[in-house]
Formats: sequence, structure tokens, C-alpha cells
Amino acid sequence: MKKILIGGVAAFACVGLMLADVVVEQNFVLNHGWNAIYVEVAPSQSPAEVFANWPVKSVGFYDPASFLSTRQFSQTWDSQGVSMNPIAMWYRDYPEVSQVKAIPAGTVCLVFNTNATRTAVSLVGVPAAPRMTWHITDTNEVYNFVGFSLQQGMSVTPSDYFEGFDGNLLKGGFFKFSGNYPDRMPNITQVFSSATVSDGDVLLVASDVQSDWSGVLHVSPMTGPDFGSDLSRATLSIRNDGAEARTVSVAVETSASYGEVMLPREAIHIRDAAVALTNAVWADIGPVSDPIATKRLAAGETWRLEFGINRPLFDTEARGKPFGALLRVTDTDGKSKMRVDVPLVGETSGASASNTVWPGGLWVADVAFNRIISPSASSETETGGTVKLRLPIHIDGNGKVRLLQRVVSAGETATDGTYTYRLYAGTASVPATANVTMRISAVCLPTEMPIVESRDGSFTTNGVSFAFTVAGGGATSLLRHPLHPQHDGLKWDFKNATPSGDDFANYKGDVKPETFSVGNEITLSFDLNGGEAAWNPEQTKSGKVKWTLSNLMRQGPITLVGNMTIKRVSPQTELVME
Repeated sequence: MKKILIGGVAAFACVGLMLADVVVEQNFVLNHGWNAIYVEVAPSQSPAEVFANWPVKSVGFYDPASFLSTRQFSQTWDSQGVSMNPIAMWYRDYPEVSQVKAIPAGTVCLVFNTNATRTAVSLVGVPAAPRMTWHITDTNEVYNFVGFSLQQGMSVTPSDYFEGFDGNLLKGGFFKFSGNYPDRMPNITQVFSSATVSDGDVLLVASDVQSDWSGVLHVSPMTGPDFGSDLSRATLSIRNDGAEARTVSVAVETSASYGEVMLPREAIHIRDAAVALTNAVWADIGPVSDPIATKRLAAGETWRLEFGINRPLFDTEARGKPFGALLRVTDTDGKSKMRVDVPLVGETSGASASNTVWPGGLWVADVAFNRIISPSASSETETGGTVKLRLPIHIDGNGKVRLLQRVVSAGETATDGTYTYRLYAGTASVPATANVTMRISAVCLPTEMPIVESRDGSFTTNGVSFAFTVAGGGATSLLRHPLHPQHDGLKWDFKNATPSGDDFANYKGDVKPETFSVGNEITLSFDLNGGEAAWNPEQTKSGKVKWTLSNLMRQGPITLVGNMTIKRVSPQTELVME
């Protein structure tokens, strides 16, 4: 039986660095004499501390990976063919010869209970998904040590638990440890196939194949999802290694004691990774309930679950503080009644939620125009070449979007090495004290309009569009002839002055004179996955750009079309414009 504990912060090297102490308590009842128990947790304490109150003088730890041949443990304790001792020992009275410094999850402990009666003991540690190593045992009566990980209060027959194993188990039968004499080898007595086992029990099992089958539910990574200090998404994989279809459920248990930072349930999101390819909408795990996700898996089918963490809910904490939760995966309706516990962990990045909230900040779109829509055309036509340009776009803290002709990142480096910067655009001057600057320009935009406000539209759903007009007399007019000033402002006869206004009826030619203004409309549309949110930031997006030029031809506007990749290069939502 397992109980979720509240505890402090710890780390355990055998299962990798744990950022939060997500621990469970595993309870056992030891019979008088020899016992074999399956340890599913990795205690952070030393063996001397763990076994301080246990009625044992020594403990053996079974390591199946030590077997480099197919020979294993026999009734006569024969270890022929084994390159190293498969049993590592800890001794209470002889610490200098003890070989065990830490207890890993997934091991089998061999102990002799010195009490004359049955004794309840417990272990507290970080859980991990089971991993087994099977060896061929069809000669010399050698066996595999196999532990059972079951749901609380459940019991199963060994054959039901091993349903789906790709070898023949019943050929040699099932056996267990027994014996009441500490100075003698344990007895290995046969267990009938109709007998039942409970969580933490261990049997010795014959096998005619070499395998890494670890139970009907293969959960990966075995140490659970890890968000580190910066990630907002992590994946958990669950594979049905049984021979029949089964319903698999996932539950989550949160607690303020899992690390130093409270991880509220509303900060955890979940989605099916396969469904996310076409519909990436995340689901909240909601209030305390069991389970948070359920799926029917065919034999051999893998279920990939993505977990998301809404960091803005707690990331104002100092950097490096751990948080965590416990994930429990169970075979809901299958015969195995298997259960797998793994931690979900991470640590705070220390970033302030202010001034960094996605999608705010500076984005730069790299555009490649290679298609055109002419005034009379209804579809795009490939051009003979490609025009490449970049467009700086800024989103402030209120969601206002601006297209920039240029933007300068400038700031100072403090004596401690930290760099503080601000973004400058429009007519704003860069401070003379700035010692680090970087400039990004869109040379194709009119210099007399360095900032263009967006029109109606959303950066996150429908894209965004900008509109501006370049006056006929403007310095960046597309139609000015600086090398032929005598032509400017004349009619088609090159003698008389043209009337004012952008009306083609005033002129004879189809091509408008250079005195016309030019309307510009730039529209950026984004390829969306449907799962974007402030806690699930997309720093790179793809999409399409259309740039429509009006008043160039009597027949109508001309539209340039191209693909783009837009990247968020700064989370700074403040923009200095004057």
C-alpha cells in the first residue's frame, strides 16, 4: 500500500536529480524469518537511516543488470556465469564492508525479520516507473526476481499480472522466499498459479526468453515529466504492453509540500499529443478528481500525454525554487490491476510576470515575396524572382501592435555583468550613456512614417494588418523621379501641370503620374495550432504575408504574396517612441 506524503526538499542520485521532493510512503508487513520485498521508491536517506528501526541486521539488494549471461539465481545459490555479485549487501554492524550507499527504486530487498512476530515497516522516497530485466531460466532451475506494483487494496494472480509477457512463465512455475533460520539459506517454495499477490510482493519466476518487459503499463520517462527551470511543456508516454485492450487512467495529486512553491491545480494543463496534431486545445485538470484523463488502449498502443505548466501563476518566486505533483497511472479495467507512480517536477525561473507576458515584446518577420496577384487576376502567379525583407513588429503590454521602420535595443551593462535594456523606435533618441546597441530596420517602409499602428485584428488568432499611405510628394514615394525634376507634376504631354488629386479620370495614360499617393496594406496571417496561451508561448511562428499597393494602376491594386517566419526576439513590452 502506498500513501502520499507531505515532506521537505530532497534529491536522490539513483533516479536523477529531483527538483521537488514528491515522495510516497510504501508499507510492508514482514513475516518472521526471510522476506523478499519490492521497493518502488528511492529514499533520500542512507540505508542506515532507512533501516534504523527495522528488525534486520543486514539487507541484500538484488541487481538484475549484474547478469551479463543468461544464468541467474538458483535453488543452490549458484552464481556461475555471473561477472559480478547480483546481491549487494548492507550490514548494520559492519558499515565498513557494506556495498550499498543509496537505495534505488525498482530493486528487490532480501531481509531476515528478527522479530518473532509479523512486523510492519515502511519506506519513504521518490517513486519511479518499474523496469525489469528478464533472463532465460530454463536450465539449472534459475529464476528471475519479479516485484508487483498494484493498486491499493488490490490483489491478483501472478498469471493475470504477467498477461502479455512474451515468454513462457508457467513452465517453471512461481516461487517465494521463506525460512526461519538466519544462518541458513532461504527456502524457495512453489506458489500455485491460483494464489494471489499484493503490492510490494516478490516472486521468483522462470522464463524461457530474455526481455525487458516491465508490466502491462510501460510508463516513460521512468522518473516522470520534468519541466526544469524554463519549460512549459513535458511529455509522459504510456504503452499497453499487455495482450488485451485496457482502459488506462491518469490521476494527479498536488500539494504545497511538494517542494517550496505551491503548485495550484489550475496551473496544470493536459492534452493528448496525438490529438494535438490537429486540435491542440489544452484541458484544465480541474478540481480534485480521479482520474484527470482516461483512454482505451489496444494491445501495443502508446498514449502520449502532454502536460503544461502555467508558470505566470507562480513564477514571481525566486529562481530555483522546486515545485511538484504526483502522477498515478492505473490499469482501470484490466486483469493486472497495475499501478505506476511517477513525479511531475520543475523549478521556478524567477522571471517576473510583468513585462514578459507572451505574446508581448519585439517580433521580427523574415518575408520572401515570390508571388503576385495582378488587378485582373483571381489567383496568385509565381514571379521570376524572390524579394526578401524583414518587418519588425512590437506588441505592448496592452496588446497594441505596431509595425516599425526601425527599432534599437540599447542599454548598459552593470558592474555585476547584468545587462538592462530598453527598446527605442519612432523619433526617440538612444541615450548617450548606452554602451550596447543593436538596430533592426525595415528599409522598405517610409521613413516619414516610422511607426504604423495596427488595424483591427488579433496577433494570436487572425493575424494582424497595417495600412498607411505614401503621399505623392513624400520623400519615399515610389513614383518620384529625382533624376528628372522637369517631369514632376506635368500632364502626359509633359508641358502642362496636372490637376491635384488621385483621380485617374484626370489623365490620358493608363499608368498614373508620380503625383499620386500610394496606398499600402500589409497583412500577416499566422499558422496556428490552437493551443497557444500565455503559459504555452510560441517563440517562432510561420505564416503568410500580403502587401497590397493601391493607385499604381488604373485597373486596380497589385498584391505581393510571400511566406514568412516570425520570431520573438525580445520579451520587452515597453517601447520608447519619443
